[in-house]
Amino acid sequence: MPARWMPLALFLSLLLPVAASAEPWPSPGWGLLLSGGGGLFAGKNANTRGHLLSAHLLVATPVGLEFGLALQWGRRFRTTWALDSALSEQAELREHPWGEFRGIAGEARYRFFRDRRVSPWVALRVGRSTSSKIRTDAFAPYRYTNSHLALAAGGGLEVRIHGPLGLTLAGYFQSCDINTRPHDNICTGAGPTVVLSPHLRF
Repeated sequence: MPARWMPLALFLSLLLPVAASAEPWPSPGWGLLLSGGGGLFAGKNANTRGHLLSAHLLVATPVGLEFGLALQWGRRFRTTWALDSALSEQAELREHPWGEFRGIAGEARYRFFRDRRVSPWVALRVGRSTSSKIRTDAFAPYRYTNSHLALAAGGGLEVRIHGPLGLTLAGYFQSCDINTRPHDNICTGAGPTVVLSPHLRF
């Protein structure tokens, strides 16, 4: 097994005994989920990997469907020197991340085994991403910003800890978070992402 999968395998091995022995919880009805956490995204190669923060506000229905708002901010680990913008009045180069994005989206989830302490779910997300990237083929590299449609699909495991407090391990495949060039619709995604988030259910 590749080393990068070992933490996930260990986490799942700890969850399975809990899931098997957990007593059923009362069947949930309408509710509210608040969560916030952080994680990593893989990108296509070492130059496009980075970290991200995310937050969710979701309304839970009695049939297992959850829907609401998702916020996200991410940036690549790699940095470079560039002007603040193409029209910058200052000729000074500053250090910027190779790429970063912030997004707001609507997300829908379906959660299984909601009466158990551990419950898996699947999700789809559609929203708007505003990204900043460095254009390196110009005479002087500069930072540009634009907005575009972004999509994501994923799933996760939710663990109830005590009362309204819980923990969620989520994984998504994200598409079109960062435009690759100014003034066009060609974009790249954050790729596979993994996020660990504490949450509250009311």
